[in-house]
Amino acid sequence: MSWLTLPSIPGSVAAPVSWRRVRTHMLWWVLPLLLEYYFAARLFKDNGRVLALATVAIFTQTTLTYYWLGHYVFPRYLYRLQARWLAAHIVGTFYLVYLGNYTLFRLLQPVTNGFGAAELTYIERIWQELLGPGGLLGCFTSARLALWNYGFSLFIVTILLCIKFVRDIIIYQNKNLRLERDQIALEHSNLMLELNFLKSQINPHFLFNTLNSIYVQVEGRNEQVAEQVLQLSDLMRYGLYESNTRWVALTRELDYINSYLQLEKSRYGSQADIQFARHDGNEAYQIAPLLLISFIENAFKHGVGKVKDGSFVHVQALVHGGTLEFFVVNSCPAVRPQSPRPDGGIGLVNVRKRLELLYPGRHQLDIDAGTAEYSVRLRMELHTPPAR
Repeated sequence: MSWLTLPSIPGSVAAPVSWRRVRTHMLWWVLPLLLEYYFAARLFKDNGRVLALATVAIFTQTTLTYYWLGHYVFPRYLYRLQARWLAAHIVGTFYLVYLGNYTLFRLLQPVTNGFGAAELTYIERIWQELLGPGGLLGCFTSARLALWNYGFSLFIVTILLCIKFVRDIIIYQNKNLRLERDQIALEHSNLMLELNFLKSQINPHFLFNTLNSIYVQVEGRNEQVAEQVLQLSDLMRYGLYESNTRWVALTRELDYINSYLQLEKSRYGSQADIQFARHDGNEAYQIAPLLLISFIENAFKHGVGKVKDGSFVHVQALVHGGTLEFFVVNSCPAVRPQSPRPDGGIGLVNVRKRLELLYPGRHQLDIDAGTAEYSVRLRMELHTPPAR
């Protein structure tokens, strides 16, 4: 048989462990065994039989307590924050350790050098002063006896359990980080699959060729329609091809927003006041693609699209010192439908998640849903590609 089953990380019940790990555990206990033998020799100052029996008993008690608490009690109750059961098991363990010490010192009475002698040994002194008068429940009736019981048997165990606790927490956190990375990679893979599927369904080459044909036919006859065709082509090209990377040039992202707003201007005409002011700054700045467009889509969907007269959408993008200040203000209907998502729906929820993931601690998003207008203010530190 080459495999054992032992508890391992926090919250787990069992994990396969090889004999190699068993050998590692055995080597781990060599130092505690030597330390206990050394301190027992200096503490007891008794004959070899007493020293050997006491060392074996204390070492066995230490290992059993360590594995019981560290590999059974802690994973089931401490790491799962079940305080009541944790306290019960610790108190029970403390009492069992006391019973072990009580039995050990009682059995060593006949073989200690102090039995019947004028000078008391450590075995005799502890039995006569503490354990004997304390009895079987002494650890609960005498604070002095409880402290002695802890110092004699549980001090080294406490140090070992603290080391294991820190190690378990590190393993647990690393496992969570790996799971998060795997989940992010899976979500990215799913998004790419969906995007590729949409590309295959749309047949972009056919659409681009059709748009180009329409542009050639209307150019020189209707410049406004020709411009709209170019803007639509630009939107499609950016959405299908240029936004597949982790970062894009900020200027390109703002060009995409400008094309979108120009098409909306053509759509609404004089019905809506649509303005876009931009100051790109350094062309080297980069941003996550399609991050800002949701704010503008939200403005038209919930604002201009539901306000008949006097509707507006004002967009402003300012860059200074590597920081982007992005503002979107739009008109709101006088009476808004009740919605379980006051923050604007799934689109803005997804934007918040992307900001937390891509710009942790490097952005600030403020949304103000007023009675007459809805405003979004995003402040974020821009990405700068490394110098080549």
